[in-house]
This record gives sequence, C-alpha cells and structure tokens, in this order.
Amino acid sequence: MVCLGVMMAFINASSTIGALAYIQDDLHVAGSTLVWVTSSFTLALVSLVMSAGTFGELYGRRLTYLVGVTLFTGGSITAFAADNPGILIAGQAIMGVGAAAILPSGLAIVSTSFHDPRERTGAISIWASCAGLGLALGPLVAGLLLENFSWHSVYVTNVGLGLVAFGSSLLVLPESKHPTRQLDPLGVVLGTTTAAAGTYAIIEGGAIGYAEPQILLAYALTAIGAVAFFRVEWTHHDPMLDLTLFRSASFTTVMLTGAAAMFGFVGIALLSVLHLERVAGYDALEAGIRLMPMMLAYVVLSAFAARIVSKFGFTITLTAGLVGMAAGALSLLWNGAEDGYSHMWPGLFLAGVGSALLIAPSTAAAVNSVSPLQAGMASSTVNLFRQIGAMLGPAVLGTIATSRFPDLLADDLTIHGIPAGTANAVATSISHGSTPASDTQTLALLPQAVPEAFTSALHGGLMAGGFVLLLMAGLAALFVRHRHPAPPPVPAADLEGDPT
Repeated sequence: MVCLGVMMAFINASSTIGALAYIQDDLHVAGSTLVWVTSSFTLALVSLVMSAGTFGELYGRRLTYLVGVTLFTGGSITAFAADNPGILIAGQAIMGVGAAAILPSGLAIVSTSFHDPRERTGAISIWASCAGLGLALGPLVAGLLLENFSWHSVYVTNVGLGLVAFGSSLLVLPESKHPTRQLDPLGVVLGTTTAAAGTYAIIEGGAIGYAEPQILLAYALTAIGAVAFFRVEWTHHDPMLDLTLFRSASFTTVMLTGAAAMFGFVGIALLSVLHLERVAGYDALEAGIRLMPMMLAYVVLSAFAARIVSKFGFTITLTAGLVGMAAGALSLLWNGAEDGYSHMWPGLFLAGVGSALLIAPSTAAAVNSVSPLQAGMASSTVNLFRQIGAMLGPAVLGTIATSRFPDLLADDLTIHGIPAGTANAVATSISHGSTPASDTQTLALLPQAVPEAFTSALHGGLMAGGFVLLLMAGLAALFVRHRHPAPPPVPAADLEGDPT
C-alpha cells in the first residue's frame, strides 16, 4: 500500500514537467512564474520531510501516511480545478506537503515491518522501484492525456491513486509509533526554516541569478539556521536528528551517496529530455517513450537489488552503481546533434543500471546501519538527502547547460562570419525563447548552429554530472562498510508501540 503513495508522488513530479508547455500556453504564465509550478512542490517537500518523519514517530506512521495521502489528493483536486497560476502553484505546494508526509512515513512503515536486514533490503528495493516506476509512467500518462484532453487531466491520475491508497491503507496497514520519542519543537522549527531557505535560494537563484540580494539573504538565513539547528540538536536529549550518527564515515557517505544517486538520476533524465525535445524535435510522449531504456532498467534491476547487496555487500554495490551511472552520463557525449537515437539509448541504459544499484541499496544501507528504534529517523534523513539531490541535479546540471548555450552559439556564429555584436544579440534572444530579428545570412545559419550549440551545452552538464558521480564512487569505495551488521532484535511491542 505504501508503494502506491511513493508512486503517486513521483508520477506527479514527472507528469507535471511534461505538461508545463501546455500550462504556460493556456494560463499565459511568465517564465519566472512557471518555474514555481513544479518548484512549489519541491520547496514544500524538502522543507517538511524531516518534520513529517518526526510527526510519524510521535503520533503514528499510518496516521501520518494517511494525512499525507489526503493532502496530496486534495492538492491534486486543487490543481485540477485551477484557472490561474496562483491556484495551480498552491495546489502543487499542498501536494508537496502531502508527499513530505508520505515518503518518510511509508519508508518507516516498510523498515519497521521487517526486522531481518536482508528482508528489509528487499522490501526497500520494491519501495524504491515504485518511485522509478512513477517517474517512468508520468511522462507516458501525461503524453497520452495531453493528446486528448487539457493539461488539467494529468492531475486526475493523482486523485484516482490517492483514493485507492487511502482506502486500502486504512484497511490493511497497522498503526505503529516510536515508544519513547519526544517532541523537539525548536529543532522542528529551525530544521524546517533552514531547509526552506536553502531550497528557495537554489530554485529562485537558478531563475534570477545567484548574486541577487534576496538570494544572498536566503543563503545567509540558511547558514545561520543550520548553525542554530546543529547546536540545538547536539544538546537536545531527544533530537529530531541525532547528529552522532554522522560520526560514522560510512553513514555520512551513504547519505551523500543517496543524494548523488538522485542528483545523477534526475539530472541525466532532464538533460536527455531536453535533447530529445529541443534538438531531436520529439513531443513529450515521444520523448518519454525514448527515455524507457533508463527507466525500465532501473525498475527491473531494482527488483534484484537485495540479492546483489546480499552477495556483494554495500561497498561494491554502491561503488559499481556510481561508476555505472557516471559511465551512462559520459556515454551520452557520443550523442551529437545530428546523430540518431542509436547513439543515445546505450547511455540511458547504463544510467538506469547504475541507478538501480544505487537508489534502493543506499536507502537500505542508511536504514540498516541504525538500530530499529532509529529507523524512522534514518528514513526521514535519507529522504531529505535524496530530495536535495533530486533538486540539485536539474538545478546544477541544467544551469551549466543553459548558461553555456548563449556563448557557444555566439562563438559558432562568429566563426561563420557573423559580427560579434550581432552574434551575441541573436544568441541572447534565442536563449530567452524569443525569435531574433536578424539578417538573412544569420537566420540561414541557425537551423544547424542552434542544435549543435545546445547539444554541446548539454554535454557540459553531462560531463559535470559524470565527474561528480565518479568522485562520489571513490568516497563510497573508501568509506562505506562492506556489510552492515544486523542490529540486535527488538521485541515487536517495543518497536511498534501500542496499536491504535
């Protein structure tokens, strides 16, 4: 039942991206506002995921999960009925709050339902593969619906899944909670504020520039909040986040690996979609279909992730996953502006294989490395790192690509005899989505120059992503423990608390 929740959250994320062009045309949304159609979801999710995990430990994991499903469904209905950008953004934010409750509580339910580490790893692999299935289905569902209906229809899927998830979970899932957990109110406030400020700075900075005063203020607030949060958590008798966990180099590296996995997964997927749509000329559905080698490799191989971990251990599995994903990113450099899909799918497949060896195993490694009573805290923390990685992937790699494009295009036009001033003006105009007013010679060069410059810009993002993943592979090989020892058994009554 918890798999429906995680699938619902990730279907929304990928299907909304596919519908953005339709939303912009229908609601006449400015580019600076359009970014918040998806980013409001991310902001709410990243800001509240730790606090929501704590809520589940205190008041019940099933209760938190059901509240999350209810909010997500309500947000989907709000988005479906939206007739202006403000209401749509509000609906996405409500869905983000719901997802913040669904993800850590669902993972905690899975983690505490299986006491044997091998069984827990297998269950977490299934949970994580459902996230990938949601990402894969989102563009396909959106593409099919958008061919026949308006953009509003993409949110009907969320409503249907939400109703099924709520009803089945209410009937099947038992309630459980931490037996001794106490509220850490100052930690909750500081953690939420710090995460919100940092997330806002990353998202809005990518749209308006990272040197703007409000972005610098947000980063300052993030730094101050982080220092205060760490100070409070270090001294609190029952902290929201037990900082002593990070004394373990293995635990810290596993968290960073979880972030790197989503950084690479979402970043590579975004750059690939940009190539398919803006260079190869495919629509949203056609691009989604061509992304299947990556998505299906991830979903199918994730089902065997537990067996792979059992045979080879976490160190080899995570290191191999990072190397595989890096190889996929770097293999996509083979795909030029005029090359066919045959140059692209092998890199996507490699990235999918690498992600299958990363996403579920890194999540399982985080949960298995703590005592059962800390499983909920580990679930919240690894979800936070995963979401930070998922946010940074498109923000960093996408920014590298989009920032390089105007210069590359201007340089190419200059090489072909266009004056530097004209070349820069044309490149700036195209990068802002406008049709340049220029002479016949310049316009004749654009059909070839624009795809080549954009492809080269995307290659810069892929190279950066590959480098980050290889660097992380080295850290994983050095610091992740080969196998996490099985924690001592805990009586079910102590683990789950009294049923409610």
